[in-house]
Amino acid sequence: MKRDLFVLCLFAMANAVSQQRDFPRLAGPYLGQKPPGVKPEVFAQGIVSTAAHEFSCCFSPDGKEFYFARRHPELNETVIMVSLQRNGIWTEPGVAPFVEKEFSFEPWVTPDNKRLYFQSGKPIPGQPGPPMNVLYVDREGDGWGKAKDPGFPFNPAKAMHISSIRDGTIYTTDISQGPGSERLAVSRIVNGKYQTLERLGPPINGEMQTMHPYVAPDESYMVYSSRRASEKASFGLLISFREPDGSWSQPKTIDLGMSAGLPFVSPDGKFLFFTGAESGQSTRVGPGKSDIYWVSAEVIEEMRPKK
Repeated sequence: MKRDLFVLCLFAMANAVSQQRDFPRLAGPYLGQKPPGVKPEVFAQGIVSTAAHEFSCCFSPDGKEFYFARRHPELNETVIMVSLQRNGIWTEPGVAPFVEKEFSFEPWVTPDNKRLYFQSGKPIPGQPGPPMNVLYVDREGDGWGKAKDPGFPFNPAKAMHISSIRDGTIYTTDISQGPGSERLAVSRIVNGKYQTLERLGPPINGEMQTMHPYVAPDESYMVYSSRRASEKASFGLLISFREPDGSWSQPKTIDLGMSAGLPFVSPDGKFLFFTGAESGQSTRVGPGKSDIYWVSAEVIEEMRPKK
């Protein structure tokens, strides 16, 4: 009952803000925005990227839902926002109906469009330590069901930022060893169950802090955030391609001209989205100001190994 009342309050507040200004008519893909070239541009300025702190985003596989995180000024909390395409027109971003009182961020919709994972500060009964868990919701009709705990091997506080491929394999950030020790990890399904998180070896993981993977649905390449443990805020994006023998190629930096993290490639493979900030600013939840940027995926294709 309390949860339902809270969600109703969120939508009431969002609607009140919406009524105070006219929302533009946004038609077509990508919230009706003009596509960028090979130079990054702020995505949907004034609509998605605002004076607030926005970061981490994804589209649903059909391109009709856009999710992102915002430090919501009216709620004084970081929550997942959503804009939906209905009859070809995009709705004004509002608080996603499945979030609760605790902060939420890093949404990810699986390639089959049936499940959405996200990071949450919601405590899970019986779990020790400060809450930082992966939750998920499943499709129910035209919406989503109640948030659930996936349990092992992702919780409690073992994983952050989910990316999954077509066979269900999950790539994530292993946070089990505490701040500063984050590394990329994978969990594959065996007999219907996810296996223990396995940290990737060289050349993906090494001395650098590695986080926030985006893995192509066919597992052909991976884009992720990286920085040295001694650095305080500035992240950059690296890309690695699958070799014929199944190994990962030596990562290369994607030069975007700014601090960048939390990558996502559009379902059609045409655009790279990322959380961008001025040099020295944070691209993560917490102090700082960032926006969501996009750029042509030509920046990826230019780095793809030539056959």
